[in-house]
Amino acid sequence: MMIKDRINDKLLQKSHEIYGRKWEVPTEQRRLYVYLLSDFWIAFWRLVNGFIRLRSCTTGKFVTVRGAPRIEGRGKITIGDHCRIWSHMGTTQLYAGPRAELIIGNNTFVNTGTILSASNRIVIGNNVQIANQVILMDGDFHGVEDREVMKTPGEIVVEDDVWIATRAMVLKGVRIGKGSTVAAGAVVTKDVPPYTLVGGVPAKIIRNLKNP
Repeated sequence: MMIKDRINDKLLQKSHEIYGRKWEVPTEQRRLYVYLLSDFWIAFWRLVNGFIRLRSCTTGKFVTVRGAPRIEGRGKITIGDHCRIWSHMGTTQLYAGPRAELIIGNNTFVNTGTILSASNRIVIGNNVQIANQVILMDGDFHGVEDREVMKTPGEIVVEDDVWIATRAMVLKGVRIGKGSTVAAGAVVTKDVPPYTLVGGVPAKIIRNLKNP
């Protein structure tokens, strides 16, 4: 019993030394902990928000949503892994009409106020950056002369590693090549070669991005 009591006394003394000591965390370290906890909470909430807001879509892993995007249409919307969709300073709209497809690849970012409207098929590749208030629309909905006649929609393909800057517009039948950049406010009516910067209305080639 005496040996046991000595051991208990030693353990009790050690616990007092450890837990009874006043621990002081430096201010910078406390701030770091606060920032880490805040970032974790924001990431967790955006993940949950994505699960709720995109429940009518087919989504991959770790798709996060900031704000409340508007999801409409009877078509199919597919969103790849690690995508981020922001809709906090303007409503981002994802639309897929009857029998239409809207496909967004992995690790693609869609910024606030963007409109992706698929009447036929829009395919956006991996690692694409879409800035705020961009419009991708693969149909005219009606003609210029006869507005009662519905026009046939085309298809839009945005290949991997493309950046579409603020308020640019991409119209039907356009393919934007890998690694290209569409300048702010551009209206793209024709195909864009890979690794090319285009801008203007209608958009024209400004320079090659591989050999600036």
